[in-house]
Parts: sequence; C-alpha cells; structure tokens
Amino acid sequence: MSKTIPSYNPLQIILHWLIATLIVANYFISDHMPSYFDAHQKDSNSPTNWVENFHIYVGLSILALVVARIIVRVISKQPEKISTGNAWLDTLSHYSHKLLYLLMLLVPALGALAWYFNLDQLGYVHVVTINAMMIIVLLHAAAALFHHYVLKDRILTRMLGRS
Repeated sequence: MSKTIPSYNPLQIILHWLIATLIVANYFISDHMPSYFDAHQKDSNSPTNWVENFHIYVGLSILALVVARIIVRVISKQPEKISTGNAWLDTLSHYSHKLLYLLMLLVPALGALAWYFNLDQLGYVHVVTINAMMIIVLLHAAAALFHHYVLKDRILTRMLGRS
C-alpha cells in the first residue's frame, strides 16, 4: 500500500494557508511593536491597543496552529517528493522546509517569552528571527512559483487541493 497521495489533505491545506496568512498579517502589523514592548516593560499594566493585542494573540495562534500542523503532517499521508532534477536544489528545499518549521515555532515562542516575562534580549532575538523567517517565506513562495511556471510540476497545485 502506497504512503503517498496526489495532493495534501484539506486540513493540511487549510493549516498551510491560514498560518501563511497570519504570519504575513502579523509581520505587517508589527511596525510599532518595539515601542509597545518598551512601554510594556516599563509598566506591564499599561493599557494595550488593538495592534498589541492582534500581534500577541495572532502570534500565540500561529504557535498553536504550527503545532497542530506538525501533528497532522506526522499522522497524514504525504504527496510524493518531486525532484527539481538538481540534487543541490533538492537538498536546499529539504533543509529550508526544516528551517521554516523551526522558525514558525521559534518566532512566536520567543515573542511570547519576551512579552510575558519582560525579557528585553529575547525581544531583539524575536525581531531577528522573524526577519530571517520572512526571507525563508519569500524563498519558499518563489520556489513554489518556480516549480509551477518553470518546471511545470504539481508542487504548487498540490497545496491548492488539486493534483
């Protein structure tokens, strides 16, 4: 019995696009978070605004959804691996996915630790890791488009629910 399927299951697809949307939204809403974090460190009872609340709770949601996504990935059948035809690019793809999963866990965890425990240095690490993650996200999106338009394989359509 084969352990591969033509495309990802609906739950994997929903989790992928929901997490991606939340990451991008949280990144763009985060411009003033350093100043909010500084105010929070001076007085943790200071009133919060919608940007702070959005950023914090979306970050916690991302963390929970990524954990759920990892669990679903482990217990679900996966589509076959599609090679680019280049061993170096295939290896880069493999490790960039691992790094992306690591950063999707690490970034919100660091942000939560920094916020709830007033750990200034972790706040800086959070900012550096989110920027690193966004670079990997952009490379991930570019690679999906490369697969779709240049290699003309099924990698992108599998995450759209079509094989």
